[in-house]
Amino acid sequence: MCSPEAYAVFQVAQAVVGYSADSKAAKAVNQRAENTAATIRNNAIFSDNALIRKKELEIQKLSKQKFDVNLRAKQVLGTAKTKIGEKGIGGNIADTLIGDVERQRGMAFTTIDTNYENYVRAIDTNREETNRNYVSQVLSLQTASKPSFLPYALKAGVNIGSMYMATKPPNTNFKGINTSLDGASSYADYASNPTGYSGSK
Repeated sequence: MCSPEAYAVFQVAQAVVGYSADSKAAKAVNQRAENTAATIRNNAIFSDNALIRKKELEIQKLSKQKFDVNLRAKQVLGTAKTKIGEKGIGGNIADTLIGDVERQRGMAFTTIDTNYENYVRAIDTNREETNRNYVSQVLSLQTASKPSFLPYALKAGVNIGSMYMATKPPNTNFKGINTSLDGASSYADYASNPTGYSGSK
């Protein structure tokens, strides 16, 4: 068994080492969480940029479709006017044929616009969902608080106090204290001669 002083030094050293180890562990957990969060943020930015680029490509694609529909409608309209003029058709029939070409072009534009709006809505919904998932991943990362030294100090203090209490002999000096040892000054005196005091005669 070691001396109470050595035990006290050992307990204090153990508290400092325990606190230091737990502080380093908390710092490592937080550093890992920070690195993972940075990776998640970079992935979120990359994913969002990819969806934005996809949306821009769709705009270009739909612009080309509108251009092609408009070009085709003008060609059909020009051909129809030429044929109507060659045949000498006029009046309501000519207006109906020309109106039919214009109506088909308008329907094609409406279809293209509707498809674009649906596509953009789907992309925007996908962006929001992806961003929510990334935010949720960042918020679910485990972090640790730096420990307080107080519990380590209290544990060391309690252990040191327990050691002193276990190794220090009890005070058996009963002078000035009203006891039932029949006037003996200590328990040791009473135990060595229990019949020598007034109450035991």
